[in-house]
Amino acid sequence: MVTPGESATVASRLVGRELAGERAITVDQTNQSVVVGEEFVVKWLQPPVLSPHPGVQLLHHLAGRGFTEMPFYFGVEERDELVVATVSEFVPGAVDGWEWFVDDVDAFLRGSTGFEELIMWAGSIGALTARLHVALADMQPSTVAARTYYATALERLDEALRVTEGDEGARLQALVPAVHAALAPLDTGALLAAHRIHGDLHAGQFLRAGDRLLVTDFDGNPMAKGGARLLPHSPLVDVASMLQSIDHVGRIVIKRRHPDRVDDVDRFIAAGVAAALASYRNVHSVADELLPAFRVAQELHEYCYAATHLPRWLYVPDAALPVLLR
Repeated sequence: MVTPGESATVASRLVGRELAGERAITVDQTNQSVVVGEEFVVKWLQPPVLSPHPGVQLLHHLAGRGFTEMPFYFGVEERDELVVATVSEFVPGAVDGWEWFVDDVDAFLRGSTGFEELIMWAGSIGALTARLHVALADMQPSTVAARTYYATALERLDEALRVTEGDEGARLQALVPAVHAALAPLDTGALLAAHRIHGDLHAGQFLRAGDRLLVTDFDGNPMAKGGARLLPHSPLVDVASMLQSIDHVGRIVIKRRHPDRVDDVDRFIAAGVAAALASYRNVHSVADELLPAFRVAQELHEYCYAATHLPRWLYVPDAALPVLLR
């Protein structure tokens, strides 16, 4: 638990002037974030991360490449060779995609937002992802064997089956043959182009403030162990996560607001995913034979994440995976 006043003290030291006033950001997240003086966000890492911090490395690289579509980064708080907190710009009025995108779909279903405008924002997410990957392309350029992702996905499947109980577990068990078939394209000797990526690129990492869209939270995969977050990866990992999060926005809308509008939400998901992918393709080529497997692997990750961090999230992969496999 963060001590009251501690966030203001850290921000003041890094910014170089006295700051006051704190309020917690209460949305679900792995870490704990506090707004200081309505100007800065202090994100306390839970648990702290050994230095070098992967997110800090990415922020320095992106700044050096002139990438400005992210909150401005000010520095880190380190204690005993551990990065315990980061300090970045607070963007007034910024809302993350688990809120603004869900609200937009809700507005469309209520008739107060047009479908084209809704899908335009999905395209904007894809385009921003493409620009992010341009800026990261020369950070640890390398290759990764496709079989690496195949093996990881099978481990995720085993873990998901182990930790998912009840009706959800039974439904997942019934999908195992289809999951194996969907992952099979990764079981090859192909080497995939790789570089450092975001690593946890979902709707919640896209902040919107008016017409401004930013990407945030470069800490990487919250379930990665040790130095795994420092490794290069195929950008398809980010693309799959980004696309599936558009699907997840729809699942949230169905669950929380419009359980009777499944067909309309499915229409949004299909068009939103297509628009995001088309925008990304305007800049980067995409391996069509592999992307579906990466998307299935992402859903297996979601089962494991739900069990580890957010049990009430389980309904999302439970709904998304069967549709994806069809």
